Amino acid sequence: MPARALPASAARAIIAAAAVGALAVGLLAGCGATEQEAAREQAIAAAAPESAVFPLSAQPEAEITEDVPIANFGAGDGVSVDVCRPADGGATGGASTDEARPAVLAVHGGSWARGDKAHPTWRTICQWLASSGFVGVSVNYRLAPAHPYPAAADDLTAAIAWAQDASTAAEHGIDPESIALLGGSAGGNLVSLVGLRSASSDRIDAVDAVVTLSAPLDLTVGSAANPVFEQSMLDYLGCADRAECPAAIEASPQFAIAPGGPDFLVVHGTEEELIPVGQATPFALALREAGIRVELDLIESSAHSVGLLDDALAERIASFLRERLQPAAALALEEPGAEEPAP
Repeated sequence: MPARALPASAARAIIAAAAVGALAVGLLAGCGATEQEAAREQAIAAAAPESAVFPLSAQPEAEITEDVPIANFGAGDGVSVDVCRPADGGATGGASTDEARPAVLAVHGGSWARGDKAHPTWRTICQWLASSGFVGVSVNYRLAPAHPYPAAADDLTAAIAWAQDASTAAEHGIDPESIALLGGSAGGNLVSLVGLRSASSDRIDAVDAVVTLSAPLDLTVGSAANPVFEQSMLDYLGCADRAECPAAIEASPQFAIAPGGPDFLVVHGTEEELIPVGQATPFALALREAGIRVELDLIESSAHSVGLLDDALAERIASFLRERLQPAAALALEEPGAEEPAP
């Protein structure tokens, strides 16, 4: 697939990895415990920025239900989701807001150590999904280092179970048989891993499609270019070093691939330094070899995660999700010249 250029504003949004490493060293030197924690948060934020360039805030308003608890479905205490529904039928031709719609669970990044579903970037992504005709579900999860792997993956699995529950579907207008996952950076790792695992033959919580943006897909490979992200990865895995870290394989989507997995759209910047494109291409190849439908979109950019979003990519993602989630009859009606089938 030919690479596609991104506006220059996106490239300017990324902080060089070497500068981030220097920032971390400078911030942590001579700090007390509380100051070190604050410095660590700042360094992680600089290491993996998730500010969107695409003006998602321009999307139409959505009906938002905040802080819906999902602990009863296996998530950690206090873990919740936000639900965004189209306020006026969204982009699907003015359909009633009361009808059941496919749900897209959106999972934030932040090196598994920070971030929140209510962050302005991810709130507007939730609204954008609603304006595109889906029920957007923005998911929180427990964060490292206090909650290492598999806590975050377990929370996302619980969110899927919540979305597919009959009472949830009735309350929030979700079609429980049409579920997709979308994640950026660490969130991309989580949606890929949980999406692949959900396809196991003994599971009923399978999802239909997964979209990843700048996802770290093989955690057995360290991040030599960014010591802050490397340490965050080890904290998430619960490992002191890479010499003995079995969780690195367990938490890697690259090693969870098996036939029968959901369709994937894998998006990555060709010039990214934090998570090199070499993470995306072997993953897409392995998916294809396993018989899983995959589309690989390599964008000429150094931008990271949702920083890759522009008009073209946003529409590409929405189209991919519609094709995978809408019933065949609905898709047929979208074809030029198609007529509504007789009752």
